Amino acid sequence: MNKDKRQSKLDYIDEYQKKMEKAKVVVLASCEGVTVAQMTQLRKEIRKLGDETRVIKNNLLQRACENLKRDDLVPHFAGSTLMTFGYKDPVAPVKVLFDFAAKANKLKFKSGLLGDKMLSVKELEALSRLPNRDQLLSMLLSCMQGPMRNLVRVLSGTILKFVYALQAIKEKKEQAA
Repeated sequence: MNKDKRQSKLDYIDEYQKKMEKAKVVVLASCEGVTVAQMTQLRKEIRKLGDETRVIKNNLLQRACENLKRDDLVPHFAGSTLMTFGYKDPVAPVKVLFDFAAKANKLKFKSGLLGDKMLSVKELEALSRLPNRDQLLSMLLSCMQGPMRNLVRVLSGTILKFVYALQAIKEKKEQAA
């Protein structure tokens, strides 16, 4: 094997090691039967999230996983493997993949990683049903606003009662005059 080809393979292994270390979530799926047009659409949707998905070379990725001490992923590298890396929100890319799988009916999930934890297909499916990061933040913000909203209502209620009492006194004096 010439040096350029060997260096190219080493670069490929190094690139995927870095991607796996950087990613918050990694999803492995079989993509046999997915058309080029469908794959292009999936890549666009994943890219909108700031994440990426690639069809991988199994034998080189096995070496990358072995270098990272992630031997538990190696049995899942068979056939054509689609690997998705989620860098920002761990839920969003999984949702996109499961939505795509429901429409195309061609993706077969193998496994995944959430941080350092290995995920089964059932756990990936459960993760896909969670609200994404933006939804969770809006829910948290709503919960934080609730007590403040109630305090404002209570305080304004006391002031309103005082204003109504003054109004009643005024009307009573006008009627007496």
